[in-house]
Amino acid sequence: MKILLIHSQDVEVVKNKEATSYPQQFKEDFIKLEGLVLVCFVSVEDQDTYDTDLIARQGAEEIEAAILQITGFPDKIRQKNEEIREYNEKIENGILKGKKRKFSELIQDRDKYRVDKVLVYPWAHLSKFLSNEQNAMEVCPKIANNLVERGIEAKFSPFGWYKSFKINCLGHELAEMYRDVRLAIKPEEQVKNSEFKIITTSGKEINLNFDKDQDFIPPKEIKDKNFQTFLNSELGSRIMEKAIEPAHIKVIKEFELVDFDPNTDAGHFRWYTKGIIMKNLIKNYIEDRLIDYGAILIDTPVMYTVKNKKLTAQTARFPARSYWVESGSNRYILRYACDFLLFDLFSQMNLKPHYFPLRAYEYEQYAFRRELEGELSGIRRLRAFIMPDMHTMCKDIESSIEEFKEQYRLIRSLERDLGIKTYVIFRATQEFYKENKNWIIDLIKTEQHPALLELWEERYYYYILKFERNVLSAQGKSATLATNQIDVESSLEYMFDNDGVKRQKYNISFIDTDGQVKHPIILHNSPTGAIERVLWGLIESAILNKDKHVPGFKTWLSPIQVRILTVSNEQNEYAEKLLNIINGEEFRADFDDREETVGKKIRQSEIEWIPYTVIVGKKEQQNQTISIRRRLIGEPFGPKKQTYEQINEVKLDKLLELLEEDTRNFPKYKLPIPFRRVSTRIYFRH
Repeated sequence: MKILLIHSQDVEVVKNKEATSYPQQFKEDFIKLEGLVLVCFVSVEDQDTYDTDLIARQGAEEIEAAILQITGFPDKIRQKNEEIREYNEKIENGILKGKKRKFSELIQDRDKYRVDKVLVYPWAHLSKFLSNEQNAMEVCPKIANNLVERGIEAKFSPFGWYKSFKINCLGHELAEMYRDVRLAIKPEEQVKNSEFKIITTSGKEINLNFDKDQDFIPPKEIKDKNFQTFLNSELGSRIMEKAIEPAHIKVIKEFELVDFDPNTDAGHFRWYTKGIIMKNLIKNYIEDRLIDYGAILIDTPVMYTVKNKKLTAQTARFPARSYWVESGSNRYILRYACDFLLFDLFSQMNLKPHYFPLRAYEYEQYAFRRELEGELSGIRRLRAFIMPDMHTMCKDIESSIEEFKEQYRLIRSLERDLGIKTYVIFRATQEFYKENKNWIIDLIKTEQHPALLELWEERYYYYILKFERNVLSAQGKSATLATNQIDVESSLEYMFDNDGVKRQKYNISFIDTDGQVKHPIILHNSPTGAIERVLWGLIESAILNKDKHVPGFKTWLSPIQVRILTVSNEQNEYAEKLLNIINGEEFRADFDDREETVGKKIRQSEIEWIPYTVIVGKKEQQNQTISIRRRLIGEPFGPKKQTYEQINEVKLDKLLELLEEDTRNFPKYKLPIPFRRVSTRIYFRH
């Protein structure tokens, strides 16, 4: 809904002639409002008529906020002038240096900054995407009624008539305003009523307590400093701290993996060659694992209409996070997640009982969430990202719990293979946890660290249980990677929300073997989290633990797996032969053929976290052997902070054997030819 607000001295409206086949019934032929009137021109759009009561309430709230803004403006100016007066006195007294500031003056007399009455006027010209549904004409009367209930004198002008009108805009600072009101179904927040616990790896429950400022009190039983930092990030103060550039940004730039692009919207990134290699390796890896797990593959469009009521109901959960695109006379939303069109597809299928559990995997390239400017943080939180997503339909709650357990173990194995250290969070209703705590605690017992548990008094969203695996950044900030949820709502035909309003859902159903129509339970599983956040987690956790463990990417995921160095140019021909053999086996190797010392070449290989550095000198050339520095990626440092294991005078087969061992059952990916020689490698950054 679009609203244009004009603050006017008096208003007159004359009803002339019917403009539509079914104009709104309105007895008066003439509307005259005297005094200071806020005229609200309203365009009711396609999505708004999903719930005219809700959008009318939101419109009334915006109008009331505008009234308060107008009436409070003189005091705001007075307060501002008081601050200017104090500043100027400091200038006069020599406390501050500089020029005096000018006082602000109101354009109109102070008594003009009030609103006596409101006129709500249907005005089609604010939007190209008007609702063509009959109930659109209900919105303006309902807005007026909402305002009256709030103690504000209000009338509405009828819909579907040609009308002439007179307004006299007051022309002050806030006399003309505009509002874009997005339909928003907001679940009631339950966090303030949440109960938090820690579940140790022995299964012990520890209640978390909070002080008078609602800051949590660290339990004495927890000794792990990183886990304490994780708890503080999740439960500590939400006060914004001074912005510090995240540690991963320097790495993604220097390694030429991902970078900002000044020509696009903030939160969208360009990917360089080595970053694309990592991105595609992760894509192929996840897809292979999920096919082996039993998933089918789906790909849905990247945008969808808001005219489908099923989609509108879910989209309205995230009104401020949407990108809108226009095509002809229609508009679409760039998808927030794949749920919308996938669930609509599910609702159209002739589901059979033997399909279940039906696991549908989609590699979303891309999902779009228009996060607020201040929320963006490198590749941790962005506006366009790649989300591997699996949704599983289960016959009933019992089978969904068994599937949840299996997927818990699947997620943990994926993150172990990626080399990410995570912390576990479970979030559930108190009732569900009470009935299922034994198996939840059994899962936590298999972890290396305690888990955080949040319990809600009642379900306030579509799931009764949510599981997260979170990474801790170098700056001690926690962010979610993988997640899984037990959804008991989306497949229903309809449900009642917190206000008792009946809401349409997707109506996904099947006829069971007993002849009964049933609605499946759906698991929402992001098996690794967004690809960008996986890369963020790998880099941030490596930097967080850089004093204890050797930083780097696992061999199968490293953009360059082998770096070949020569002691002198005499070994270059031999090095070229090794380079071709290694790349021929589909391992990613490059040759540092620069005119630099061996020491400098080794240091550069260390800086780039290369897993295997092959050194070839005169002796190796004569014996047709190689010497290897194997980087101890993810392992504790050796003596004197040593980052590598030295393997001298071995045949090339030994290296190929080590590479095969590191990459067995993982996807392979070729290194583009221009990147196989350091001296001629393409660089994207100055």
